[in-house]
Amino acid sequence: MNGAAPARRRPWASLSGRVALGAVGGLIVAAILFAAIAVSLIRGEATDQARAELDRQARAVAVLVSARVKTALETGAEFRTDPIGNLETLTGPSTRLYYVGLDLSPGASDPTGGLPGTVAQDLSPAVLVRDGSQAFGFTPTGATTPTFAAAAPVTVGSRYVGAIVLTRPQNEVAANWGDVLPPILVATLLGLLVAVVLVLWITRRATRPLRDLEAAAASVAAGDLQTEVATGGAEELDAVARSFNAMVRQLARRDRLAREFLMRVTHDLRTPLTAIRGHASALSDGVVPEDAVPRSLGAIASEATRLEVLVTDLLDLARMDADRFRINLVPVAAALPLEQATDALWSTAEAKGIALRADIGDLPEVITDPDRVQQVVTNLIDNAIRWAPRGGEVVLSARPEADGGVTIDVDDNGPGISPDMREAIFEPFRSAETPEGNQGSGLGLAIARQLTRALGGGLSAGDAPAGGARFTLTLPAQAPEPRNDVGPPSNLDEGPTPTAMGGPT
Repeated sequence: MNGAAPARRRPWASLSGRVALGAVGGLIVAAILFAAIAVSLIRGEATDQARAELDRQARAVAVLVSARVKTALETGAEFRTDPIGNLETLTGPSTRLYYVGLDLSPGASDPTGGLPGTVAQDLSPAVLVRDGSQAFGFTPTGATTPTFAAAAPVTVGSRYVGAIVLTRPQNEVAANWGDVLPPILVATLLGLLVAVVLVLWITRRATRPLRDLEAAAASVAAGDLQTEVATGGAEELDAVARSFNAMVRQLARRDRLAREFLMRVTHDLRTPLTAIRGHASALSDGVVPEDAVPRSLGAIASEATRLEVLVTDLLDLARMDADRFRINLVPVAAALPLEQATDALWSTAEAKGIALRADIGDLPEVITDPDRVQQVVTNLIDNAIRWAPRGGEVVLSARPEADGGVTIDVDDNGPGISPDMREAIFEPFRSAETPEGNQGSGLGLAIARQLTRALGGGLSAGDAPAGGARFTLTLPAQAPEPRNDVGPPSNLDEGPTPTAMGGPT
């Protein structure tokens, strides 16, 4: 049956799409604000320029009128403000001219020249003479829009005669929306279009490492543990890429160790099974002399014990990965599980010609799981015996701590552990050949550390004072409450947990 085609992604469902949409939305809002502010500024600037031009025109007309007033006074001719030659050329067709001041025209009856009286009263001769002009606004009677005005003084010599007032409707002074808005909108749309194209390009380029990471993750999921993601982009994405590459390398290393472990376990299982089958066949066929039967039975028992230890280690490893260690906390003298671990391995050390010495001293009572403590210490002593040279010495020492806990040291006089390997030896499947050419399963120390952590303690490796390796185990006065209810029931948890000696590092 053919697999269904993958669903087509919606643009807004991807990270790049959301980033692009967010950026475009921000650009649109910025463009609208820009257009509104630009139009407002341009209209304001245009209005200021138009009012300044009206003021300039008022000054120019005032100079012209002042000259005519002077001529009229000197010659006795009639003076009129209207018509003034070239007024339209000077001020434009929409501008109105008012004269407010002394009656210089015979027969005139309106001293305001037709300007509303309230507006004429606001003119200040002192301000006009001092500043040369005065700007103001008013709304004519019956009008709906205000009018801008600029006044300039009419003088003869130093004498103030009156003022020329030029008025222009506001819609003639202020810039029209129709004149300002179209070019602003065109410029805004062009800028927005260029910005959107840049955003889409930058977003696609910035998220390319994520697409590469997705493809690399799919390759790793398919089993390719040689995949790597290139770096060279943003710092954050480079950090993710480096972490991903480190993870893949770690997975490849663990896969290699697991394969090596499987090969070793297969060998370790096959060897005792072959011996058991050989002795059993010989006993069944009656080819074993009667006086050698006990020896064959002893060999079968010994090889069965080896199988039990290896299977127990595997079960403990499974529990460790599932976080399902069984912990039973009880008050116990801290020296008891140490003595039991030493007694259990006394004959093993003696068979190899190694002196196993215990310096336990007076230890307090602690609340812990004595079986698990014995299992950890047994693993440490067994590991020390495997690495100590024939005729060497393994020393177990323990001392109480001020907080009620206990510190336990297991020393040997073997080759020791290099500083760069003191953490790696606690990883599962990590194993090396002893000076005698033996190699364990690589589970003992990994299980010991996990058990120690479950008991609230710590386990570390270092140098023994007399040379060789030292493993230091710390146990608190009271272990934390166990998590025996984690996960669904499993047949791995059925029955009592046997004490396993574990394999060496």
